[in-house]
Amino acid sequence: SGSEGSEALMAEEQLSEYEKARLARIEENKRMLVALGIEEASSQCRHKTPAASKSKARAGPPPLSDVQRAALARAEQWLERFECWLRGECSRANADKVMERVSELVSGRGVALKGGVEPAYLGRAVSISDDLVALKEHATAAYGALDNGGWHLRHPIGKLIKFQQVLFSSGGGGATSEAASSSDDLESGGGTPSSSSGAAAGWLVEGAAVEVEMDEEGLRGSRYGATFLGFADEARRVARLQYTHLTAEEGGEERLVEEAPCARLRPSPPAILGWSSRLRPGVQCELWHEDGWWEVVVYEKRRPPKPRGGPAQFE
Repeated sequence: SGSEGSEALMAEEQLSEYEKARLARIEENKRMLVALGIEEASSQCRHKTPAASKSKARAGPPPLSDVQRAALARAEQWLERFECWLRGECSRANADKVMERVSELVSGRGVALKGGVEPAYLGRAVSISDDLVALKEHATAAYGALDNGGWHLRHPIGKLIKFQQVLFSSGGGGATSEAASSSDDLESGGGTPSSSSGAAAGWLVEGAAVEVEMDEEGLRGSRYGATFLGFADEARRVARLQYTHLTAEEGGEERLVEEAPCARLRPSPPAILGWSSRLRPGVQCELWHEDGWWEVVVYEKRRPPKPRGGPAQFE
């Protein structure tokens, strides 16, 4: 109603600049999930009509199949990537707590619960390729009374489940559209999955911002931004693209248009704040170089030179 809308507007005006910026970041990440086809757009509206019953669980995306989860076993540095995604998804305090619990689960140390005889899941090293939905259900049944309202187990595992979907849909760690098609082949009784499927993912629509994995000599392994113009074949396995920075001729202004297999595309990831402070030697990341992204590993983190007449600065 009009009065409810006015009250919501007044409440939003009373928010601090930090709270407004945080809500904007959360909505940006949620729009990315919608673009990936992970969540319905209608569930992303901040001022949507309240559900008939608060106790009614909101339907989420279907769990990944065994084959889809197995594809995530090849994901490198997934915990660091999870942390980067997480810090763009929720508040700093929330992310810090979740990372503490997730680190305990991944290491096999287990999570200490007040009143528990021993840490939950002691000796079990949780992985991103595990059946996390089943793990969350087990945590509810076995540790529900000790779980501090879900903050020690169910909430962190829930974040892992959400990231599991994001990682698979974005093709992280080898979980490409080929893996998705492979899982369909197995579930439909097709036997051994075909490695040559490469059918397009649901997020690939005309005008979508994508990154293309390059295969040319001198560029192999790097990724360059482009706009998806449409499919170049009836099987929807080859995309027609216009690059954001690459030009048709050296020194020219006309942007290059070419075709590439859909299996070499991924969505342009959302902007994530605060990730640079988490970098340390050995972490795999991507470096912006000559208008493209190149996979690198952090070798050393140095303090920048002290400017003359000014205070020391840190990267």
